[in-house]
Amino acid sequence: MNTEQQKSNPGLNRRSFLGVSVAIASTVVLPSTAKPSTETAANPSASLPILPGYTPAVSSAWIPRGGHEQALDLVRQTLDGATDFAWLKTGDRILVKLALNSGNEFPATTDPWLLKSLITILQEKGAGPILVGDQSGVADVHWTRDKKRGASRDLCQSTGLLGVIQACQAHPVFFEEEGYDAYIRTQPEGIHHWKSPLMITSVVNRVDHIIFMPRVASHVMGDITSGFKLGVGFLRDDSRREFHRGGRDFYAMYEEINEIPEIKNKLRLSLTSGRKVLTTIGPDIGTVAEPEQGLIFASGDLLANELLSYAWLKWNREFNTSSLARFTKGNVHRFRSFFNRKLVENTWGPDDEKVADLPIFSAGGIHDHPAILNHMLRLGGKPAGITWKSVNEISDQAISTYLKQQMKG
Repeated sequence: MNTEQQKSNPGLNRRSFLGVSVAIASTVVLPSTAKPSTETAANPSASLPILPGYTPAVSSAWIPRGGHEQALDLVRQTLDGATDFAWLKTGDRILVKLALNSGNEFPATTDPWLLKSLITILQEKGAGPILVGDQSGVADVHWTRDKKRGASRDLCQSTGLLGVIQACQAHPVFFEEEGYDAYIRTQPEGIHHWKSPLMITSVVNRVDHIIFMPRVASHVMGDITSGFKLGVGFLRDDSRREFHRGGRDFYAMYEEINEIPEIKNKLRLSLTSGRKVLTTIGPDIGTVAEPEQGLIFASGDLLANELLSYAWLKWNREFNTSSLARFTKGNVHRFRSFFNRKLVENTWGPDDEKVADLPIFSAGGIHDHPAILNHMLRLGGKPAGITWKSVNEISDQAISTYLKQQMKG
């Protein structure tokens, strides 16, 4: 079953990237200036050594379509399969980092049902104040020291997430509201691709733990948006500008945000919803697939999370998306450099220096995605395997087999 993501964002700026992509994606007729970028090298991960003993784990549950409201215990079991919560002491402060790129509903953003489940479970385990929030994408929210356009709070309201946060007596936090000078200067550990220090929200210094809540979705520039790319929301707009001007380093740069000590040292867990999947275009619009049995999963390892996310995205693209959608909207990613240039120009204005092209990656072997490859290069190799444990069974075992094969690489 698949539908189209119809809900429009009431705060959408007509000059934003999203507006450009909607108009183009509906017809796949592009201006003559929109030339595809050079393809990335085939299968570069094949030469990476295997890291003996490195078998990151991911825990999951299959959620029947329409049956999620009765599935809180499956969320508990999934979380318990991913962590023993030894890191959580009574009264600890937690930041739940949303995927709130736009004001469009799940799966364009975090799953409200899963957010409610997570907050409930954390409160049961004795967590102190739970902060929940993000800073939305620059197409809709652009705050500088002197100018303000859009607001993450408004977008959170339209997704249904703000209502969940308030009903659960958690604390909504939207990073731009802290003020332009309420960001900290930092950089990723080790060798990285950022030319300047990054400015990230100081909210990370007010909590003891961070939990990511990605969705599973296509991304017109990155091909996938899941756990690795969630870190972009921590950035102030000037660092986002540098990121979008990164060219071939675009993918490495967003993966490396998670290596910033203030984030990495507090990141305990990712909890991802794949009950619905945005299979084309993305990150805000596209074809929505809703499988008969959706997938939720949790991991303390971002690579394990990313591999299962990508495998699930691929399965839904191949088997749960119409051939027409794959042929039309599924090919829009070929023009990602054009979209990125327009986003930069419309957000920050014209620049004397040309915005570098982004390389194209279309998922063959998911280990070869540039962000995943960059992560494994920093580790010094690839996992010996992924330990995937599901708390219940899916009716069609062929799906599990497909996902295991994809994650194996």
